[in-house]
Amino acid sequence: MSVVHILQADLELTGPAAVAAPEAHTVGSVLRPDLPLARDGWGTPYLPATSLTGSLRQQAPEDRRCPLFGDVFKNPVDGTGDATGEDKGDAVRAGGRAGTIAIASPVRVLGTRLTLPDSEPTRRRRTAVDRHRAAAKATSLHDRELLPPGTALTFWLRIDTETAQDVLVEEVIALLGAWRPRIGGGRTTGYGRAELVTVRHRIIDLSTPDGLRHWLTEGGPGLVDDRATVAHERAHRPGGALDEPYLFGEALGFRIADALHVGSGTRADRAARRTGVAQILRDHEDIPLVPGSTWKGVLRARVEFILRSVGIGGVCASVGDGAAGTCGTCPVCEAFGWTERPATTAHAYKGEPPQTVGARGHLLFADSPVRDGTVRVRNHVALDRVFGGARDNALYTEEIVEDGHLSLHIRHDGHVPDVVRAALVLALADLADGTTGIGGGTTRGHGTLAAQPRTADWLTAERAAAVDTLRAHRTLPIPAPTAAEATPTATEEIPA
Repeated sequence: MSVVHILQADLELTGPAAVAAPEAHTVGSVLRPDLPLARDGWGTPYLPATSLTGSLRQQAPEDRRCPLFGDVFKNPVDGTGDATGEDKGDAVRAGGRAGTIAIASPVRVLGTRLTLPDSEPTRRRRTAVDRHRAAAKATSLHDRELLPPGTALTFWLRIDTETAQDVLVEEVIALLGAWRPRIGGGRTTGYGRAELVTVRHRIIDLSTPDGLRHWLTEGGPGLVDDRATVAHERAHRPGGALDEPYLFGEALGFRIADALHVGSGTRADRAARRTGVAQILRDHEDIPLVPGSTWKGVLRARVEFILRSVGIGGVCASVGDGAAGTCGTCPVCEAFGWTERPATTAHAYKGEPPQTVGARGHLLFADSPVRDGTVRVRNHVALDRVFGGARDNALYTEEIVEDGHLSLHIRHDGHVPDVVRAALVLALADLADGTTGIGGGTTRGHGTLAAQPRTADWLTAERAAAVDTLRAHRTLPIPAPTAAEATPTATEEIPA
């Protein structure tokens, strides 16, 4: 093949993203994040080409993924042919392993380049919440390192053909133009969103003196010079590829009814004060933030509670002391995702072990900046139960946000069961009614939200249909409370 096509794709992160390298976390790196960024030998953040290739492959139609990007699979017969006994012409056994077929990709990824904006990578802490105590779950606090929004990503593709005009090249360019780049982990909680900026195409004909000279004297990014043509440009196609659709047709608006504290896990020292200030979480623009992980955790817990309460059978508890973990088969796991716990994988399986230990959910929750809010500092102190005054050494201070408003973005990239959608409507209604709060201090006047008028009207209209849907799918009888259960005692635990 005498014609080399080099495609240079430029992307820009529109939100935080991370390609974690947990293998870099060693016993001697206790001060580093639990999930640090992948870095090269010089310590610079690095994006493996496989992350972009996997996202681009997922964008391609299923029947074109193997012809464009190759594949490795087990042969169902004996490793020398397909299920019909026909020998694979261009396929070779990977590493000489019997029964494994590898098909090379005609699209080569030459490398990537990552350029940080003015800001440095950030760290974000998060923790699970105990469903029983409605407080932070022990040993679940962890932090991860994130690339800031505005980070520029560039990667190069190479395709070899016989002619300058080729159907394969045009197909790859069209695939890039329709691409919704999603990079790294945490995609269901708002991480990894990017936008394609430009695609430049350089044709190098090795059968001509100019093409051969350019190929031999240039290298790396220099192969894409000023003779390259622009195959895609964001300015000519505002908005780029369509985003995933909203689950409820639009974003939902809420306002802070009292005060909101979503902690960042850090404290700011104060001059001449013995106690620091527990800081709130902020985004790269220093705006208070409710992360997508908070929305997902609160709403998943409430959806599980609602489905079990109305008699929907087979709903697992994603968090719980002694629990084996999520089941992977119930409607909640299908919508929110699931993962097995070490306690589950440690026992001996009967027969062959499972092929996977988790799956990504179809519901996508984005970060929600708090707009037009006022950040204040509140002091708190514990009381001495004997003397009735302030207890010594019990003063603590925290930041809170008042009077702000925010938007909840719930999107989906696959099927969401009807019962989960209906339970989500009721969970959002509980959030708007103040039954459920977000953030810390929900039992002492923090975290209460109220729906904006448009969202409140929508919740009122949807509530009856959601109740009918759950009633139609009820599989378990709901026992009537006994006389003792009808009146809660002072020591009774109320599920969170």
